[in-house]
Amino acid sequence: MKTTFLVLTFLLYVITFAAADLNPVFDIADSKLVTGVDYFIVPISGGEGGGVTLASVRNKTCQLDVAQDSLYRNGLWVRIHPVNIKKGISGRVIRQSTDLIISISSTKTKTCGKSTIWKVDNYDKLRKRYFVTIGGVEGYGQGQSGWFRIVKENNYYKIIYCSQVQCKSAPCDVMCKNVGPYSEHGRTLFALTDKPYVVYFEKVIKS
Repeated sequence: MKTTFLVLTFLLYVITFAAADLNPVFDIADSKLVTGVDYFIVPISGGEGGGVTLASVRNKTCQLDVAQDSLYRNGLWVRIHPVNIKKGISGRVIRQSTDLIISISSTKTKTCGKSTIWKVDNYDKLRKRYFVTIGGVEGYGQGQSGWFRIVKENNYYKIIYCSQVQCKSAPCDVMCKNVGPYSEHGRTLFALTDKPYVVYFEKVIKS
């Protein structure tokens, strides 16, 4: 009887945990985030800078690094959709802890022909960290080593990046790190850090 109880308790925990992972992400107006819609990613503290933009701090020629806007609260628009898009209305909903593609959708900046899909760049030996940049690809099996996810952080959200740790045989462990701020020469870039970038999402209202 005790064994049965423990098994049932464990199964209930797994089901509850899985259900929580499938919870939708909501914008500041309490509407579900959906694919095909533009959003601002806005930090909860205005004193720490604005939304998302692109910068050329590490690459002097093109604006390839994802950065924090130092002038405008909202920053540039982004679009978000699941890596594995399912058919139907429910498949358009952005859900917590699922693999996502994030792309800049409102930029006229010089990207040297790169896609505006976010990815994590190769390790920067000078700065000793991984930076978020653009030039990513769509879909599984396209050479992308990991994916971004949105998870709850108190009453707001944070973005994390999860990748499989290299291993010789399956299953591989999944390593997740916060996407957070890294300041250099008066600019704030986004990198994999211990400090999260706590945000809310705001739908872009186009006139």
